[in-house]
Amino acid sequence: MLARIAQLIDTLPTGWRIQRTRHGAAASTRADLQFLDMGDCLIRMRCAGSRGPSLVLATDPPVPLELYDNLLAVLSDRYRITIFELPGFGCSLPRAGYQLSLPQAIHTVARLLEQLPGAPHVLGLPCVTGFIAIGIARSHPRLIKQLLLLQTPTWNAAQHWLASRDPTGLLRRPILGQLALLAMRRHRVRQWYAGALANPALVAPFAAATLENFEHGGCFCLASGFQNFLRHHHDLLGAVQQEALIVWGGADRSHRHTDMAATAELAPNSRFEILADAGHFPELEAGDRFVSLLDDFLEPERKQ
Repeated sequence: MLARIAQLIDTLPTGWRIQRTRHGAAASTRADLQFLDMGDCLIRMRCAGSRGPSLVLATDPPVPLELYDNLLAVLSDRYRITIFELPGFGCSLPRAGYQLSLPQAIHTVARLLEQLPGAPHVLGLPCVTGFIAIGIARSHPRLIKQLLLLQTPTWNAAQHWLASRDPTGLLRRPILGQLALLAMRRHRVRQWYAGALANPALVAPFAAATLENFEHGGCFCLASGFQNFLRHHHDLLGAVQQEALIVWGGADRSHRHTDMAATAELAPNSRFEILADAGHFPELEAGDRFVSLLDDFLEPERKQ
């Protein structure tokens, strides 16, 4: 009961502002933006390209869609690409009662994939949201052709990462965590980027784009995610059969103690790559090299 009340602190306000956000600035910062109403949540996404494999990517919270301009432009000439913000982050807003849990996230993203053309898809979700991709690959294998795992640890490594991100345990305390994050989310965003990005010059533009996203109605339900998504339901995970490309930014200080190679336990049929001078967002920080790895991985699919 306490956990449900805690998550209502996040989802009541987001539910109230769905219409204002959907028809406000969040809908017009880019020409290719669109919203998809899933009933229990609203998903904001960008779609481009009309040929090649269907490539579906999620932004890495709290990074907003607006920071994916370059990646979208480069990939859209040879992939049918969709990039979306996960419910609870950015301007993908959950309605009251939505649970920021792993089972709910698997259900929501699977429903999204069912509505996108070009299945089976190449699905890429970053960091711990990669667990959603693993869960869908296991429970809805017909939807997933291949996986892209960016900065995704094992479940045990994610628990150590969680402890490092919340060393006092404040954000993991129901109600107190939600209220604390509401008070400090702007500071938290700047602090996160300063530690996660390899290039200090990127901190200011990343933070500015994220804070602008907040002004447009965006949310950052990190406490609810810490309390539910990363604490329960790891039984939904396990080794998948699909091919996977595992990419790590080697200069990510938040994962400096993570055994990056261990991610192959989740996807044994995988390629493993480290971009040594990229931080937590290798697809954005080392875009050219990331695209080269992706093209090489998907070359057989592109030729079909």
